[in-house]
Amino acid sequence: MEGRISNNCSTQLFPNQIASEQQSLVVMKKLLAIAVSGITYLRGIFPGKAYGKKYVEDQQVMILREEHSCPGATQILQW
Repeated sequence: MEGRISNNCSTQLFPNQIASEQQSLVVMKKLLAIAVSGITYLRGIFPGKAYGKKYVEDQQVMILREEHSCPGATQILQW
């Protein structure tokens, strides 16, 4: 699986091959972060300032970021 995530430049999100358990864990954590962020954003659980724009395969996604004025978002990020 190949992917990219960036603000304005291309960087690789997913490795071309997952060769170890550690790499698999990293990929799963990234996918989970995208999923949780997307759900909380679409449901309006946190204010817009708690999210940052990222691009995955040229698709914009909103990713939770650490926002001190939004302790709930910070708590989720600490998982």
